[in-house]
Amino acid sequence: MKIRTNARVTSFFASLLIRLLGVTWRLEIRGEERLERAREMSGGTLSDTEKPGSDKPGRVIFAFFHGRLLGLSWSHRNRNIHVLASEHYDGDLMGKTIEWLGFGHLKGSTTRGGARAIRELKGVLADGYDIGLTVDGPKGPRGKVQQGATELSRLTSCAVVPITCTAKGRKVFGSWDRFQVPAPFAKVIVDYGEPLIVPGGTGAEERESLRIELEKRLGELTSRLDKDIGYTGEDVWPHEDS
Repeated sequence: MKIRTNARVTSFFASLLIRLLGVTWRLEIRGEERLERAREMSGGTLSDTEKPGSDKPGRVIFAFFHGRLLGLSWSHRNRNIHVLASEHYDGDLMGKTIEWLGFGHLKGSTTRGGARAIRELKGVLADGYDIGLTVDGPKGPRGKVQQGATELSRLTSCAVVPITCTAKGRKVFGSWDRFQVPAPFAKVIVDYGEPLIVPGGTGAEERESLRIELEKRLGELTSRLDKDIGYTGEDVWPHEDS
């Protein structure tokens, strides 16, 4: 029998564990010029004096794999990025956990009840916040990008930014997403990929082509980062036999 604890209490202790791990990690950020370019594609930039939540242009949609969520939840804490999490218990627990780390939390899925989720995400972007989407979640298949990020880009003219991370010293679980937990004192690298934007008048065939392109960019970015830090074979994303 599966025992479910109080999500609010459990999420607090989960976020505390992330903080205890995160303060020991040696963090390296790559590709920030690509993030800046994405903000320009979305219509503006975010200067040091502007605060998240302003009505300035330049909001982006961060697209990442479910299995690489943990490292990103630390590297992008306290930026009030709004993340969509599924409404089932595990998704709600994840959402409440990252709330403690300074993220916004929206309940829903772009695949199940997607129209409502898309409307809420559009509203968040219009209010001046960035969005984060686990593009192969909530249940996979691993590495298969769903259409939510590209559809949201089409509806809002905001750029999609592939983002990923890896760690030298980590535990990769055998779950569907091969969830990665960096070890204490691990070197953690975060990398932004080449952004893309879906024009408003794009037809169904071209939208599918851009979804595939996003899947390719994010997959190659994650695989390359694993190799850069020294992994080989099935230790490299997507963690399959070579």
